[in-house]
Amino acid sequence: MGFFSSLPTTQTMSPGSDAQVNAEHMRSREQILQTLNDLARAFQEMADRCLLVLHLEVRVHCFHYLIPLAKQGNYAIVANVESMDYDPLVVKLNKDISAIEEVMSAGLQQHKFQYIFEGLGHLISCILINGAQYFKRISESGIKKMCRNIFVLQQNLTNITMSREADLDFARQYYEMLYNTADELLNLVVDQGVKYTELEYINALSLLHRSQTGVGDQTVQNTRLQRLKEIICEQAAIKQATKDKKITTV
Repeated sequence: MGFFSSLPTTQTMSPGSDAQVNAEHMRSREQILQTLNDLARAFQEMADRCLLVLHLEVRVHCFHYLIPLAKQGNYAIVANVESMDYDPLVVKLNKDISAIEEVMSAGLQQHKFQYIFEGLGHLISCILINGAQYFKRISESGIKKMCRNIFVLQQNLTNITMSREADLDFARQYYEMLYNTADELLNLVVDQGVKYTELEYINALSLLHRSQTGVGDQTVQNTRLQRLKEIICEQAAIKQATKDKKITTV
């Protein structure tokens, strides 16, 4: 009896105690999983915000360089060496975009990289077209310089996105319209149809009026602007009639 009485005794737990321990383990496991899920969600939200900031950052650079180009740049220039150079602001923007691309391509997945740069050509095109209202005057050499600016921006973006960036063709064609006189531009709208908004055409006509000599006084310009509105309305009516005819035919 002495030997057996000296052996350690094993404590047995009641079924109720086992259930309590298991329940506590389950609660602990659920709390850990919930904490991990919360952390994962928080990190994902942070990553999404960072990606959005990068998306916006590239676009802020475009506004920063391209708006002063129109407001402060001299594009009423004669044909000389200056007219053959790219605008320094365009050169700086291209360098910034290329530097951002170099860093992002090394650290981001492809779909996130695309999110940052896709649509940038459309934004740049809009900024440049809307910038026409800010030019004091523009000469033929200035138009040529703007087209060269657009080309080098398009070339750089194409190398990054591996797509044509056709939106910048739209901007180049807008400035090429300015090779015409104001009256020729109106005829162009009649012949080729409406490609731009009414405001964008008004800005183009106003810039031609400021830039070209012998185009008449403000009364003549107002007559042209009124004719422009009539042409746009006529073109819209023709387009709608053609659309209605197709529906009727079907």
